[in-house]
Amino acid sequence: METKKISGVIPILQTPFDSNGRIDVESLRKVVDFNISAGVDGVGIAIASEVQLFNETERDLLLKTVVDQTGGRVPVVMNTGSLGTDLAIFYSKRAEELGVDTIMLTPPGSGAGSSNPKAVRQYFRSITKVVNVSVVLQDVQFAQVPPQMVADLANELDGIVACKMETPPTPARIAATVDVVKGKIDVLGGGGAAYLMEELSRGSTGTMPFSSTPTEFTQIFKLHKAGNIEGATELFNLRIAPLCHLVSQAPELAIGFHKQILKKRGLIESARIRQPEATPDTGTQKTIDALLERVIV
Repeated sequence: METKKISGVIPILQTPFDSNGRIDVESLRKVVDFNISAGVDGVGIAIASEVQLFNETERDLLLKTVVDQTGGRVPVVMNTGSLGTDLAIFYSKRAEELGVDTIMLTPPGSGAGSSNPKAVRQYFRSITKVVNVSVVLQDVQFAQVPPQMVADLANELDGIVACKMETPPTPARIAATVDVVKGKIDVLGGGGAAYLMEELSRGSTGTMPFSSTPTEFTQIFKLHKAGNIEGATELFNLRIAPLCHLVSQAPELAIGFHKQILKKRGLIESARIRQPEATPDTGTQKTIDALLERVIV
């Protein structure tokens, strides 16, 4: 199996919908091209894509469109985790059939095996051993993959190329993971990149932010890689931190907010999200409008 390196800026794509609530394929293609033109290192499909709310036909359409529009220019990553091992295997093998380069696996967040380390390890083994694509392990607060488990699995299973560590506090989580994996796999940050600068300083080699601001993220990474930490931090504080600050006040609005950014950029027709939908109150929307005018250029 030929594995794909997953590091750098890998935005999670927001899925645009038309007026009837169906996937807006043409707008999705624009979002993919916008991100690739900005110099990203990959594109992803995951929770921020609302994929957990899609039926299987919609999941297929989303992935087929992204794979086709990407055209091999950058790797495509898709979260194929599930509450059950069999379903995760089904999603993973289907993603492989449709041309995904890498699957990302979140462990079951509930159920009998969710808090059993032995069961979680077997979940990852069972899926990784039946696919012929690269694997990223995803650690989140409600479904954790401790740093030592990441290291053990990376040493055991050749297909694992990276981990995305999102259990807070993420800088410390990333530092602990970097220490135990010893460079065998890449360690990525997430969480909307709210703590990107701290994560980079602790050894992170990538991040999976929203897809609305790829140019800013690629510029930040270039500056940081060149040793211009002050310049990278200044750009982050100017263009990204205000967005993260707003989302931190109302996390349930994050996907819709980033769709508003994409709409303002002229890439999608509608900022609608799947029901049940959290909508900003009048005061929050005024704050969003002012922020978009100030930050998005």
